[in-house]
Amino acid sequence: MKTIIEPVDVAYLVKNWLREQMMSEFSELSVALALGAWKTGDNPRMVVFDDSGPNAMWPVATDPTIRITTWTTGRERRYAHRAMALLLGKTIPGIAAVLPGLGISETTDAKNDGNAVSFTVRTRVRTVQ
Repeated sequence: MKTIIEPVDVAYLVKNWLREQMMSEFSELSVALALGAWKTGDNPRMVVFDDSGPNAMWPVATDPTIRITTWTTGRERRYAHRAMALLLGKTIPGIAAVLPGLGISETTDAKNDGNAVSFTVRTRVRTVQ
């Protein structure tokens, strides 16, 4: 029987890990894989996206770029700052390495008037066999 090798869902790992790490400090923050029906006035939401990247090391490893974006009512950068510090400063089970990507970028989301703050990190994940 042939073993099927599949890429690890890094966004899912990061989302679960960030939710656990940030819960005690920011109980009002939800961490998800999609924005959903968020609107101005709702509690802040952090969304984890897999912007992927080259799979030059496949099937040994993948190197997805992970983008974190927070939506808040009014200008609020502390959630993104804390998430970036955690991702770059701690070890995440299942992820071999997390490296800096693009720094903090801020904009107003035209669809919901929320303040959107984003950054990226580069990851390396070994393929599980």
